Amino acid sequence: MTTRRALLAGSAALLAAPALAQDNWPTRPIRFVIPWPPGGATANIARIVGDAMVPHLGQALVYDHRAGAGGAIGTENVTKSPPDGYSILIAGAGSFYRPLIERDTPWNPDRDFSFIGPIGDGPFALVTRTGLPTTLRGFIDHARANPGALNFASSGQGSTSHLTAEAFNTAAGIRATHVPYRGSAQATTDLVAGRLDYYFDAFSTVQENVRAGRIQALAVTTGVRAAQAPEVPTIGEAALPGFTAAPWWGIVGPAGLPAPVVARLSAALKRATETPQVVQQLNDNGCRAFFLEPGPFGDFVRAENAKWTRVIEAAGLKVS
Repeated sequence: MTTRRALLAGSAALLAAPALAQDNWPTRPIRFVIPWPPGGATANIARIVGDAMVPHLGQALVYDHRAGAGGAIGTENVTKSPPDGYSILIAGAGSFYRPLIERDTPWNPDRDFSFIGPIGDGPFALVTRTGLPTTLRGFIDHARANPGALNFASSGQGSTSHLTAEAFNTAAGIRATHVPYRGSAQATTDLVAGRLDYYFDAFSTVQENVRAGRIQALAVTTGVRAAQAPEVPTIGEAALPGFTAAPWWGIVGPAGLPAPVVARLSAALKRATETPQVVQQLNDNGCRAFFLEPGPFGDFVRAENAKWTRVIEAAGLKVS
């Protein structure tokens, strides 16, 4: 009888251990994976939010830059990490629509992540060369009247800027030629020189050239006007009601994170993104902060994936 009681007590202790570990989490620093090099917008946004989360977690965040393959290396690393709450990822829209384009992507957005919460989204601006119409409605009318005559840039085939342009072209009824670049710097140079007609890029990236009058900003892609340029209308209000195509950032972990860990991370993220100083810092880096609970955040990501699937199919982008 004594032996049986000891065995039962031992089993109860083993069953209670994971719950106790979750209740005490975190007991050591948390690795925050950034799948891009230091100094870029995503890295800056991760550090702004991460630093603001630390006081609410009681442990440091160790920033682990795992750049390469368009963010794939860092993303895959987290999906293969233990689901103990000590590895999290700043993810963007590209982490989730990449599998929609590339069949051999080593993660599945519906299977391999635990959703924690969004950080925010960022307005893309539709910018054009000078000499084209200065209003969105005028630009659309011009493009429709000259099918196939205009060209548009992107930061790469299948990139967020490419898919945003394809979504806009479809919604506006425009036919134009895609010119992919490796990043946006050369695209901006060619737009200023008049060798390109239009493209979509983060407003924080193009605003200097816009304000200098070297290129024109016709509209932004978010549902509300950008804090950096409240005089620039949204695409929805200027010509295409309901149109939004904003890249977003959020925090996820590997699939199977315990609910108490997700809840603790979500609460810390909420407090961080509601701090006025953090909101301003994010705005300065082209990110409009907003918050969703983990469940609604997952619903948001799935809705975004469904939208981009339609864009990819309408554009006839091939799956590699």
